[in-house]
Amino acid sequence: MKDKNRSVSVRPHLLSYIIVGLLTMLGLCLSMSSTVQARTGKVHLTDAVKEIPKRPALFDQDIKPLTMQQCAQCHEAVFSRLKAMGKKHQKPCRFCHTKFHTLAPGKVEYDEAIPKCQTCHGQPHGDKPAITTCSNCHSNAHSPVDLPSITGDMCINCHSGPVEKLQAYPSKHTDLDCTECHTSHGLIPNCTDCHSEEGGLVYHIEGEAENSNCLSCHTSPHSPLKISYLEDTPKELCANCHKNPSHAPVYETLKAAQSKHWTEITCASCHDEHGIIPDCSKCHDSDGHRAELQTVDCLRCHNNPHEPMNISFSPEEPKAVCGGCHTDVYQDLMASNTRHTAQTCSFCHPVHGEIPTCQKCHTVPHGQALIQRFEGNCGDCHSIAHSVQGKAKEGQNTTLTDFGKQGVLTVPAK
Repeated sequence: MKDKNRSVSVRPHLLSYIIVGLLTMLGLCLSMSSTVQARTGKVHLTDAVKEIPKRPALFDQDIKPLTMQQCAQCHEAVFSRLKAMGKKHQKPCRFCHTKFHTLAPGKVEYDEAIPKCQTCHGQPHGDKPAITTCSNCHSNAHSPVDLPSITGDMCINCHSGPVEKLQAYPSKHTDLDCTECHTSHGLIPNCTDCHSEEGGLVYHIEGEAENSNCLSCHTSPHSPLKISYLEDTPKELCANCHKNPSHAPVYETLKAAQSKHWTEITCASCHDEHGIIPDCSKCHDSDGHRAELQTVDCLRCHNNPHEPMNISFSPEEPKAVCGGCHTDVYQDLMASNTRHTAQTCSFCHPVHGEIPTCQKCHTVPHGQALIQRFEGNCGDCHSIAHSVQGKAKEGQNTTLTDFGKQGVLTVPAK
């Protein structure tokens, strides 16, 4: 009885083993079938696949690096900015971007994926904290000199030279903000943008003018009143700028006088430093003049150096002033000790260079016959007027004209 029950209990287990074995054999058969299909190229495909493409030949080639054109096809906005405003950053993309498409938030952040300015440029403006962060001014590396957010107070961080010059040579330019002239970074404005005929500024050139014209004298717009020029600078160039009321007549006066100051020298020969009025002695030494003469003495007669031969003086001008130039005449006059010695030079010579006749003061003291005999040449007997030979007696003024009587100022001591 026991053996019969044992055989009944074994049968379910045996059945399970048989089923597992059959399933295993089925799986092996299917696997072999797939392998056979793969080897024969007969792969089951869905209806969506109409045709299997051929194997691309590219798999047999070496892949070349991306070209700029390929970069631009995806990064169109970046390429357009580089093309329009890239300046010296118009380089192959891979020159800066040696690694790309590496941004992976949480693993590779943006700051690590972007190339560093310092790799090429170092610290071109110094190591001050305000200027080591390039993006403070250069907001986009693809348009490096387009600085839309720059303000005047930021310029000094990189461009200290112009600011130092503006402060060292104060002018109206010193009061301006950098961005009032340089409206975009790197822009060099034309002087005539502000200084023009239309602006009504009397110092400036009429008509068309290039910056080079202005800078031939105004050596820098950051020190516009620091002016220098060559000695052979044409007078006409000086005249173009000096049109203000105090200077406008200078050129015309100089030209009309036609003295050596016009025909032989330029403005810069005397005014070698702009705005400086030179001493006459710079060119005119004491030869023929008193050595102690100063410019102020010269201007008592030569009252305008731009027409130096237009000489005028007051009737009361002391003889000593005239003697500064006419030294020999002055010495003869003072040594003669005559009534002529008592006169001012200008009494006889009211106009410089005028030689009066003796009869202007003395009428005909010796009769008309004697005048005719000597053909009116009083000097044959009396020598020159500055050293008269023969003296009239005291109180003998009857032969003087009314004009001559006015000139008897004193009787010199004997």
